[in-house]
Amino acid sequence: MVFLRQFINYLQTTLVPNRSFLKTRLADVSLYFCGLAWISFWTTVIDSIFIIKTVPFIVWFMLHFIFVAIALLLFLLLMSYLNRWLIDWILPRPWAYRQVFPYTVAANLWSFPVGVLCYQLGFTALGVTLLLVGHFIYSLLPVFSARKRKKNTRPKS
Repeated sequence: MVFLRQFINYLQTTLVPNRSFLKTRLADVSLYFCGLAWISFWTTVIDSIFIIKTVPFIVWFMLHFIFVAIALLLFLLLMSYLNRWLIDWILPRPWAYRQVFPYTVAANLWSFPVGVLCYQLGFTALGVTLLLVGHFIYSLLPVFSARKRKKNTRPKS
């Protein structure tokens, strides 16, 4: 029950890319792996509506979920390296990779399934744009807001 409350709080924190979104970089391993499962599940559900299946549904659903999870891990791996480079460039103190990967997972919890839905509805360019632009909005807005507020709190000499 406690874990479910933590996961719901994690999902609520990731809805809006604000300063509290930065806390997701310190998320517990179980939370961000459940976040990966969340993205894979909704992507599989969206795909199951649009893709014609020639094998039994349960087998297709499990295999598709596993494939999406692997492909998603590769996508998030590349995006987390890009995030790490951007965060090193933006913030004065760099983050460790163990903090960047959970942050990248959180940045894609909502934009990835929405991008896949748009893609499956036939809006290919919009879907791909939402995948990439949504990732950068959710990744960079909190970092820029943290940098801006930090600069304003320094005493003027």
